[in-house]
Parts: sequence; C-alpha cells; structure tokens
Amino acid sequence: MRIITALCFILFSLQPFAQTYPYGEGFEGMPNTQVPVGWGGSMKVLSNHGINDLKAICARVSSAVTLDSAITPLIGPLTSTSVLSFQYRIIDQSIYPSTPTNLDDGDSIEILISTDSVNYHTVFLITDNNHNTSFNFVKKKVFLSQYAGSNANFKIRCHYGTGTSFYVDIDTVAVKNEPQTGIEDLSNETSFSLYPNPTSSQFTVCSLQVFSFKKTYLNVYDVSGREIHSEVFTSAYCQLPTANWQPGIYFVQIGNLTRKLIVE
Repeated sequence: MRIITALCFILFSLQPFAQTYPYGEGFEGMPNTQVPVGWGGSMKVLSNHGINDLKAICARVSSAVTLDSAITPLIGPLTSTSVLSFQYRIIDQSIYPSTPTNLDDGDSIEILISTDSVNYHTVFLITDNNHNTSFNFVKKKVFLSQYAGSNANFKIRCHYGTGTSFYVDIDTVAVKNEPQTGIEDLSNETSFSLYPNPTSSQFTVCSLQVFSFKKTYLNVYDVSGREIHSEVFTSAYCQLPTANWQPGIYFVQIGNLTRKLIVE
C-alpha cells in the first residue's frame, strides 16, 4: 500500500500545474534579485525598476549579454476573451534611470506563448518601429482568443542588437478576461469612434474629445495580438487604408482606449 501511495504521489506531482485563472503578478514583496514562485529564466526582480519606483522584473542586455528572458508559470485555462497585459519601459544602463532608450537595429522585446511548455512562438514584438521612447511605463495588450481552452506559459525575451546597453523593466503582468466588444481601459482625457464599421476600404478614426496631442500613438492589432500598423496620432481625424487587410476582427488602440474594427 505504501508503494502504491508513493507511486500515485509521484505521478500526481508530474502532472502539469496551471495557476488559478485569472493571473496577476505585480512583483512587490519579492526579495531582490529573485523571481516569483513558478517563474523561470534569467531575468530578476529589482527594486526601483517598477512603477512608482517600486519593484519589477528586469532584463539587462548589452554587447556582452545579448539575451535575457523570463518565463511565467503555466496559466489557464484561457478563454475566448483572454488578454495578456503588461507595463514596460526601456532605460539606458548608464546612470540608470537617467535616459530612456532609443532602440537600435536588432534590439527587441518578444512576447512568446507555449501550450506544451516546450515550443514557443511570438505573439507580440516591440522594436524600434513601434517603441515609444519614454521614462514612463507603457501598457501593452496581447489578445489570446485563439488559445481558448489551453493552459499556457508566456516568455518575455529581450534581445540586444546594437547601440546602447539597456534595461527592460516589466511590471503588472496579468492574464484575464477582457471582452473585446468594448474594452474598458479608459482614461478621462480621450475618446474616439470608428466609421464606417464594418468597413472594406478604409476607416476614419474620429476623436470625440480633445487629445493632449503629445505624440499619442495609434496602434492596430489583429486577433492574435500582432501589431499591423502604428503611427503618431496628432489631430482630431486620421484615415487608414484597410483594402489590403484580411477580413476579420482588428483592435484599434489610441492611448488607453481600444475599439473593435470589423473588416469585411
């Protein structure tokens, strides 16, 4: 009986474990230079690298160390409205945190997903084409509807290519349900609408309130979270062509507002 009990315990311990869903990690309460329970990789939690100078998980990459990464615990099961969100900023290593980093060729931050804890593929990519250089943290979202029913690990992989050595600070990682018909992550400063919607040729973004017009980015994502368009939005109206986009659902984000667009 003891042998059978021991075997059952071993077999049970080998089964994949999924964290309670929804999942959130703010990195506070973690000892410096360690990682939260269930996390892996070489990135570490550091003080003064998070929002409001608190803690965050950090990558430190340079010509000497060109790759740094972190892997979340197994999270799930995901749903048809699951969204991965996180806050990030990139700051020069020299006299940190005095200078926000301009990414150079080959510099990137990848977000990858695995449903078998072995094979990963990229679902979101930050490069010099879509990185907004700033001291402030920027919130990003990855839509995960195609992984509904699966448990998943997420990997943050930071690459150094050329130029200045830098830190990547990642804070407030969350995986939760966020209905995509009207995502509510709103500021009190901005609002916008899309028309026509559905569309087949082009759509117009119309601001309903005045923006501050301080280099606000407009980003468009497909349902996999892949960014397909980014531009600086500096006036009340902006037209974007959709004639070459595949039919389907897209998400248009300006500041902290996101709207769903249907392309037929």
